[in-house]
Amino acid sequence: MHRYFESRLQRALAMYALVPLFVLTLLGTILLVASWRYSVVGVNDETREQAAERLAAVSDDFSRNAAATALFLGKARDLSQWEDSDERAEAFGRLYADIGHTGADFYVLDEDGEVLLGSRKKLPEYMPAVDKKWGIWNRLAREPYQVCLEFLPVAMGQNLLCGRAIVMDGEAVGYLLYDVPAAYLNSLAEGKGVALVLADPFGNARLEKYGEKVLDGRKIQADFAEADHEIIHEGKDFFYVTRMAIPFGGEEYQLHVVSPVTDLLVRYIIAAGAVILAVLLMIPLILRSVRRESRLTVQALDNLTTIAELRELESQFNPHFLFNTLENIKFMVRLDPGAATEMIMALSALLRYSIAGDGRQVALQEDLKYLESYMKIQKYRFGSRLDFKADVDKAARQVPVPKLMFQPLLENAIKYGENAEGNLRIMFQVKRQDNLLQILVKDAGGGIEKDRLAQLNELLRRSENNSSHKGLFNVQRRLQLLYGENCGLSINCPAEGGTEIRLQLPILKKELPDA
Repeated sequence: MHRYFESRLQRALAMYALVPLFVLTLLGTILLVASWRYSVVGVNDETREQAAERLAAVSDDFSRNAAATALFLGKARDLSQWEDSDERAEAFGRLYADIGHTGADFYVLDEDGEVLLGSRKKLPEYMPAVDKKWGIWNRLAREPYQVCLEFLPVAMGQNLLCGRAIVMDGEAVGYLLYDVPAAYLNSLAEGKGVALVLADPFGNARLEKYGEKVLDGRKIQADFAEADHEIIHEGKDFFYVTRMAIPFGGEEYQLHVVSPVTDLLVRYIIAAGAVILAVLLMIPLILRSVRRESRLTVQALDNLTTIAELRELESQFNPHFLFNTLENIKFMVRLDPGAATEMIMALSALLRYSIAGDGRQVALQEDLKYLESYMKIQKYRFGSRLDFKADVDKAARQVPVPKLMFQPLLENAIKYGENAEGNLRIMFQVKRQDNLLQILVKDAGGGIEKDRLAQLNELLRRSENNSSHKGLFNVQRRLQLLYGENCGLSINCPAEGGTEIRLQLPILKKELPDA
């Protein structure tokens, strides 16, 4: 029963102790996840959305401006006749308005590639001359009514060329070209510590910012090209990668946003390791504390149960003795009033001592006074038929003993100790040997029948008593509760006759606590 109760208590305490620990662990995990979503996923998503919106806006704005301005130029008279004309001034105004604050250059070229109008007098050296068989010039010649966008490698990255043919009377007579610098495009892609790569449909990097580790030459690496909301391991570094499709000049480009997360993952691993280590260290400590507390609680309950049982045993005063004593007093009042008075005083002392709450143990000499009162009453009851002798070692008189422990032994001797003539000879002996008190109660009666003696010894071995034999069982049970299961009394009937009850009490230095 104790083992079951202790296991139930351990489970309950473990639940109440470990649940907060796991809750804290869960909260720590939630905080790590929230930190990841805010500092990595959130920043990456925000950067990607903003860069995609701005780059798409640049493509749309220049495409729209190129289409409108080329249409305006196509309605004018021969471009070669524009020198100092109002049309030339109006065209300059429109073109400067088109490029705004972007830092881009614009050029209006005739069909041979000569600059008619431009923010610069000549085409830059990195831009090849007009050749209808090459790149953007070929596309403009084949699709005169379409705006064409193309990236052109330069020293600082790749400029964006946006062009459209100028058509008069259904024939291409020149070209309008905007040259958007790489520096401006890079400024649109604010990285916030992340790398951005804009790749064309063939995987060529057309715009990159802090993307050196992502590229292999001018192409984006295959692992990064296919990743979306994934963690990529490259060498000793880890990256969180997302991508997004952007319509750019009539084609679909991919914007890759790469967040380096190596340092952050290391911090997370350290934090998670610290949490796991703390949990692994705390769980054994908690379980050990739980086991200790459960043992202490069970022990306390056992002590309370023991105390309650002890008090119950101590309170069991033999009613037969009381009734017989009162009957004797009733007759002695008539026959010998003085003796009746003595019996009343002895009974009063006996009852007062039995109900006094002055501790679970008393000095042996205090308990001997109680026994004297008890035997005095018995002497009046049996008269000269009772011969009682007490032999108590002086060294044992101050030894603490359980209160009211010896009266049931004498009572048993009186009950079963008559010899064939009806006389009672009872010996009560106490000796001190080392750390033990040796107690002997012996009578000179006819002894206890063999079967009855076996029943009594069997009763004393039990922890419960459902029989009518209370006195000796109560003594045995009190001894076990106070001193342990190995302590108790023994009953023997020697061959020469009579009954011997022996018990050994360990000498304690101080009184046993109540709990």
